[in-house]
Amino acid sequence: MRLRLISLYCSTTEDDTGEDEQRLLVNGVQVWGAEAPGLNNRETADLSAVPLIDFSTRARIELFDSDSPDDDDLLGRFYVGRSHAGQGELEYKFTEDDADYTLTYEVLA
Repeated sequence: MRLRLISLYCSTTEDDTGEDEQRLLVNGVQVWGAEAPGLNNRETADLSAVPLIDFSTRARIELFDSDSPDDDDLLGRFYVGRSHAGQGELEYKFTEDDADYTLTYEVLA
């Protein structure tokens, strides 16, 4: 199985003022966010440059807001698996900690 990340849309940031510093992890490995500028309200990040991510049974996808020197804020977590393959573009909303992000992705067989 392969995971293709398409875009991340920020409707509402977790931070009260300014942009979040997002980090997107797949199976505990950061795949986006270190070099990317943070997103603010109503902004979209194009994730098409992220290479396809191979996984066997399922993949855990997590979004964090980096808050150095404090602990990072988990904005949400979900899993994709074989049952998602072949369904085309899918969306997941990360809504923890008063944030509102939408990840668009696809699972390929």
